[in-house]
Amino acid sequence: MTVLREIFSQEQLRFCVPREKPLLCATVNGTKIMLKICAKSEGIFKREYRKQLLVSICITIIPFAHGFGMGWFSVILAKLQSPLETALDFVITVNEGSWMGGFASLGGGCGNIIFGILADLVGRKASLYFLAIPYAISWVLVYFAKSVEYLYVGRFLAGISGGGSYVMVPIFIGEIADPKIRGRLTSFFSLTLNSGIFIGYIVTARLPYHFIPVLGVALPAIFFLSQLFFPETPVFLIQRGLDERAKKSFKFYRNFQSITKESIEEFQIEFDNLKCAVTASHNINMNVTWRDFCNKRAAIAFANSLVLMMLNIFCGAYAILYYTSNIFIQARADLDPDTNTIIVGLVQVTGVCAATILVDKFGRKPLLMFSCGATCVGLTIFGIYGYMLQNTTVDVSGLSSWLPLVNVCLVLFVVNAGLIPIPFVLLVELMPPKIRAKASAICLVLFNIFGFILMKLFPVALEDFGLALPMWSFALLDLFGLVYISLFIKETKGMSLNKVDP
Repeated sequence: MTVLREIFSQEQLRFCVPREKPLLCATVNGTKIMLKICAKSEGIFKREYRKQLLVSICITIIPFAHGFGMGWFSVILAKLQSPLETALDFVITVNEGSWMGGFASLGGGCGNIIFGILADLVGRKASLYFLAIPYAISWVLVYFAKSVEYLYVGRFLAGISGGGSYVMVPIFIGEIADPKIRGRLTSFFSLTLNSGIFIGYIVTARLPYHFIPVLGVALPAIFFLSQLFFPETPVFLIQRGLDERAKKSFKFYRNFQSITKESIEEFQIEFDNLKCAVTASHNINMNVTWRDFCNKRAAIAFANSLVLMMLNIFCGAYAILYYTSNIFIQARADLDPDTNTIIVGLVQVTGVCAATILVDKFGRKPLLMFSCGATCVGLTIFGIYGYMLQNTTVDVSGLSSWLPLVNVCLVLFVVNAGLIPIPFVLLVELMPPKIRAKASAICLVLFNIFGFILMKLFPVALEDFGLALPMWSFALLDLFGLVYISLFIKETKGMSLNKVDP
């Protein structure tokens, strides 16, 4: 299994040569206005990047769909647990709700493994087609649910597609994108995922239960159809020795036009450089043995990545994300839980946008440290509020109108600006090149195992202990993360992937 092999895999993939920016002409009331598009920038709207941008948008429909399902679960769970609000013929218990969340994480781990194998076995594009199938079936089961077992299987299948998208989407975009815009295109994953969560919050809060699975099935159908219009990645085709098809694919994604003899020669040089880099990278990864994992550099990198995956899961964000409405009910917030949830979804999208802008400006480590510290403060305050609400006679009614919402918004903003997206960036950047693919795959599987533990235990802990203990536990881990990152995680901003030495 060679998962994530080519994501930022070799600095040699810098095969783009800047070209002149086109001018866009428009005539308004007979006056020609010259509009320069990104005149002095390497913007994603340049002519040679347009197909890369379009394909990246099409591919990230599936992370959007996965986020839509996550948003649906967060809102619908509280309704299905209420005899007065459930739209089904049965009511879900707290324990059954925790299994629904847990099965999604188990499915995610299976999706990491399955699509990690499929990516090299049948190709990147064929694997993308398979992503749509379990997700569509999951919504059919949700629509026809006659018992909670239908929902268990549905959430597990949705998790398979979600886990597979964590593997396939970065691989595909990483293999078609020019290095100058690769960071921005790969950031679409987090942006569309959180946008899907936000839309899922809104739709689930406003539409009847059986309308939502129809929308859920439509998303993978659109995703499936969109894949018909672009080719396999040139990297995979080169690995299979299909050089002519690889060249055609490379021309497509580079939006290459044979205008002059010089441009044709330039293209051939770029393609030859790509072929050499991919061949070298492929040969390195084919010779990986266990000894490559048993040296100091690899051990430190793996340990740091494992801690980052744990922080990502247990920082408190995913618990709030999956059980938002339940948390607001426990906090006795004055606003309607569904309204609070929608506001939270908007804050998440804003946080991801902030991370996209700031990660290459300020670096990985400062954002992670800020995210850990601010999350620790927010969850500590939330825990104090929960303790006062549920274990004392102190009147906190004046705080109920704003504190739960403000705290949750603060936490989700700062984690989406640091703790949520950046560990996945560092997961690739910290690993030695030779073991990067396999070690990243192992970390992603462990990530979903951690997720299962959290999804299974958190709702039970929330029901048995209230808000205080879970929130303080997350805050304590965030404090540990702040100390660990400051001492042991090195900054990787601007460093070559082949030279990062943990």
